[in-house]
Amino acid sequence: MLFRSHGLREELLSQKMSSVMSKLTPTEAYPDEAARVIAEVDRREAGRLEMADWWARFAYVADGDCYFDLTERRELARTTFNALYRHLACYSIHAGANGKKRKVEASISFDENRQAMGARVLEGLTYAAGESIICARDGLAYGNRWRDARPEVQSADVSPWLAHVERLVPNAQEREHLLNVLAYKVQHPNVKINHGILFAGVPGCGKDTLFAPFLYAIGGRDLTNVALVRNEEVTSSWGYALESEVLVVNELRQAEAKDRRALENQLKPLLAAPPELLPVNRKFLAPYMSANRLLVIAFSNERVPIALPSDDRRWFVIWTAAPRMDKAESSALWAWYESGGRGAVAGWLHEIGRAHV
Repeated sequence: MLFRSHGLREELLSQKMSSVMSKLTPTEAYPDEAARVIAEVDRREAGRLEMADWWARFAYVADGDCYFDLTERRELARTTFNALYRHLACYSIHAGANGKKRKVEASISFDENRQAMGARVLEGLTYAAGESIICARDGLAYGNRWRDARPEVQSADVSPWLAHVERLVPNAQEREHLLNVLAYKVQHPNVKINHGILFAGVPGCGKDTLFAPFLYAIGGRDLTNVALVRNEEVTSSWGYALESEVLVVNELRQAEAKDRRALENQLKPLLAAPPELLPVNRKFLAPYMSANRLLVIAFSNERVPIALPSDDRRWFVIWTAAPRMDKAESSALWAWYESGGRGAVAGWLHEIGRAHV
C-alpha cells in the first residue's frame, strides 16, 4: 500500500506508536517493570542530554578524534555525536566575519567549550578489567571500556553444583585448584592468572554445565565480558574477543601436529603475561591496547587437542573420565540453575577462594 497523504501516514505512525507504548504500560501482573525499563532507557540515551550536560558525560579522545561516553563506556564518532545533537542549535564562541554568531556542528561546540567547562581529554581507549572508568598508563589518561557486569547475588546452598564438579574432577588436588582459579577470577578481575584451563572429556559429560555458573558470576545472563569463540576464530586478526575477562574456546582441536603447534603459539600471549598489553583491532574504528588480564578456558573432546611441551606452565589441563550425563540428571541440574542455583554458585565463588593462584 502506498501512502498518498503525508497527513495519513503521520496519523498511522502515531497510532502505531501509541499501540507500542500501550504495551509498555504497567499492568497488574507487571506493575513496575515497564516503567522501570522506559526510565532506564531514557537515562542511558545520550541523545536526550541537554547541552549543559555534555561536558560532564563525554570526554574527547585524541587518539581517535572521537568522544567517550563516561556513563555507557562507549565511543561516539564525531559524525555520530553531530547526528545525536542535530536538533540543538549550536553556535561558535568565535564571531563570524560579519561579527555575528556563527552556527556550528555539535562536536565543534563541544571542542570549543571543553576547556572552560572542565571536560576531560583522553589520550585513547583501553579495556582494563578491574580498573576505574579512567585509568592511567605511562602518565596518560585512557577511557576504560570495561564495565563490571557481576550480578548481585546471595550465598546459598551449592551442593548440587559441587557434586557435579566432583563427578567430573574426582581428584581432590585438581578440584581444589580449579575452584580456587574460578573464585579468584570472580573476586579479582584486575589480576592476570598466568595460565589457562584446558578441560577435556567425552561429549555430553557436562563440561559446559560445570562452568555455566562461573560465567554467570562474571557477566550475568548476558555474559558481558565473556567471549565465546570457535577454534578457528582464535587466529583471527580482529581483536574483539580480547575485550573480555574470560575467553572461552569451544572444541579446541587441530587435526595435524603442525597445526596444533601453530595454535599453541597463537594462544601463548593470551595465556600468560608478559605481554602486559594485547592489540584490539576493530573494523572502521581506531585500534587500541587492552590490559592482558583475561582467563582462557578451552573445551575439547579430544585426548590431544593441542601440542604442549612436557614442561609447559601455561595450561592447567584436566581430562575427565566422567561418562555422558544422564538426561534426567542434566535437566535437574539446569532446572536448579534456573531456580536460583546459578546465582547461588556465583555468590559462593565471590566469597571463597582466598588462596593465591
